[in-house]
Amino acid sequence: MKSSTDLHWNERAARIENDIEVNIMDIFQRELEYDYVCRYLTKEMKVLEVGCGNGFSTGRFRPLVKHIDAFDYAENMIARAREKLGETNNRFIHDNVLDPKNLGHEYDAVICVRVLINLRNLDEQRRAVRNLVKLVRPGGILILVEGFTEGFKALTALREQVNLPPVEPAKINFYSSVNDLMPDLTAEGDVEDRFHLGAYDYLTRVMYPLVVGAENARHNSVFSERCQELARAFNPDCFAELSRVRGLVMRKR
Repeated sequence: MKSSTDLHWNERAARIENDIEVNIMDIFQRELEYDYVCRYLTKEMKVLEVGCGNGFSTGRFRPLVKHIDAFDYAENMIARAREKLGETNNRFIHDNVLDPKNLGHEYDAVICVRVLINLRNLDEQRRAVRNLVKLVRPGGILILVEGFTEGFKALTALREQVNLPPVEPAKINFYSSVNDLMPDLTAEGDVEDRFHLGAYDYLTRVMYPLVVGAENARHNSVFSERCQELARAFNPDCFAELSRVRGLVMRKR
C-alpha cells in the first residue's frame, strides 16, 4: 500500500509543469549533488538509478555511462519520464526499493539520491539499503546521497544564535541519523568517500535569511544561484556539520 508520501510524488508528477522543479524545489542544491555524483561515473558503467522521478536526473547521468536502468515507485513519474526523455541507453522501470522485482543485478554503480527520506521509518530505510547493496557487483559502488538529522540540528542551533527560526524538515519525509544506516551500508563493503553541501546550506539557510529576513527567503533566487557558485569554489570540511545532505560512497567487497 502506498504511503501519503508515495501519493504526493505520484500527484506531483501530474501537477508540476516545469520539469526542472518536479523532483526538488531547490534546483541549485540538486546541481551541487549532481556535481559529486557525476565524478564517480564512467563510460564503461552499467548503472542503476533509484527514485528517478520524472527522469530529469537520468538525462544528466546517461551520457556519462554505458547503460542506466532508472526506476521509481510513482507510476506517473515513470510515464512522464518515458514521454519526456524516451529511452536510449536507458530503461525507465516501475519498481519498489523495498521489494524490487524488475531490476537487473550486479550493477557497476547504484545511485540513490534523496530516496530513503521518502520511506516511512528507519526499518524501511535499512531494508532499502540492504536491497541496494545486493544489486551492486563486487568491486562496484553505491552512491548514497540522503538527508540526515545531524545537519538540520546543527543548522537550527546556529540559526537560533542569530534569532532565526528552526530549519523544519519536510513533513512528508522521515530523517534518520547517518550512524543509523552505517551497519547495513558497511556489512558488505567499505565507505571510501564522503561529501557534503555544508557551504551551500550555510549560505542559503543562514546567511540568506539573515540578510533578507526569514519570511522573505525563497528557493531558486539570484542569491541562491550565487551561493551555488561560491559553494562550488569553497566548500571546506569545517562546514560539513551544517549539511542537510550527506554523500557516502560504498565500495562493495
